[in-house]
Amino acid sequence: MTDARYRWVIVAYTLVIQAVCIGVLIYSFALFAVPWLDIFAVPRAEVMLTISVTQVVAGLASPSIGKLMDRYPLRRFVLTGVVLLAAGLLLASFAQALWQIQLVYATLFPVSLTLMSTLASQTLVTRWFVDKRGMAIGISATGTNIGGIVFPLLVASWLVAMGWRETMLWLALVAVVLVGPLTWLVLRREPPARPVVSGGAEVVERHWNTVEILRSPMFWIPSVCLVVLNLAFGALQFNLGAFGRDVGFAGGDIASLIALNAICMILGKFSFGAIGDKVDHRLLYWIAAAFMGLAMVVLQGEPSARQLIAGVVLVGLSGGGMLPMFGLMYGSRFGVGSFARVMGFAMLAMTVGALGPMVAGWAYDITGSYDLAFQSFLALIVPAAVLMFWLPAEPVMRLDRAGQTV
Repeated sequence: MTDARYRWVIVAYTLVIQAVCIGVLIYSFALFAVPWLDIFAVPRAEVMLTISVTQVVAGLASPSIGKLMDRYPLRRFVLTGVVLLAAGLLLASFAQALWQIQLVYATLFPVSLTLMSTLASQTLVTRWFVDKRGMAIGISATGTNIGGIVFPLLVASWLVAMGWRETMLWLALVAVVLVGPLTWLVLRREPPARPVVSGGAEVVERHWNTVEILRSPMFWIPSVCLVVLNLAFGALQFNLGAFGRDVGFAGGDIASLIALNAICMILGKFSFGAIGDKVDHRLLYWIAAAFMGLAMVVLQGEPSARQLIAGVVLVGLSGGGMLPMFGLMYGSRFGVGSFARVMGFAMLAMTVGALGPMVAGWAYDITGSYDLAFQSFLALIVPAAVLMFWLPAEPVMRLDRAGQTV
């Protein structure tokens, strides 16, 4: 099979590993949070601290891991990640106190998340694609949401049937069976030394060092602006289980809400990815910011079930657009050779977004509602949208339809 065809096998593979990792660690968290609140009798902010710590540690680890990913084959990283994921689920299933769960979420899970989810997947796709990169990243990124549909529904049924401890054990088995053999088979083939386009042409791109990356507005403008969206997105996503229960949704209905959010994210990723190769990247951000800002308005006060559903749809569409924007904005401006390192630093910047769930939980514990958090996020979205106006154009060499540099 030619490289031009095999690269789509890579896209399908990254879809699977993201579905497993993000579906288990991120989307299923809201469902595990409900029994933990009852069993451990702790405030919401303390439970939300669990997932916030995971994101912070994953972000701190990302620059170093990203630098290594630019140098070594990705197969060993993904295989290590799935082992850590399974080990963490096994250990967490024996926890007798919330701090023990938090310890797993602060150590094994963040490293697993960094090794086998967005950073690894977007690095793989970027290495294999120049033309149609936006579409490829959009398709790849839908894996997170396919996981967000499948795993919450699976976890919700397992929680009712056998409780959260046994559910974690089964998730560990599913992760190993799905990811291990597939990784060994698919990643035996290395990407081309230089990325290819459909016609077989190669592209030579500049390599960036750390200082150049951090000083460039091509890095920090997207990072700052996307952090703002990530704050608001995480605030609803990780509190959705408790928020849904407040509005009157039962356990199965909450799982459906999470699945709806994932479906909308898939639509967002396909849409943003498909048009991202053709339009100004700033326009993509402004659309996502408009959706997120409207969601923060809709969810104010005491939202009805319909308002909560509308908010979930808007947040899903906006959040879905974020992952394609990462790959498009950084990949087109920094190139393939430096992409993993740039994404590593971007993931570090995204640790600020980990405060979103905790801030929302804290606002609820203090005031009895999420309004203060949503209003704060809305106040940040407006200046972020203005800042995006100064995003520099893409300096990376482009190709014409014949595959010639222009």
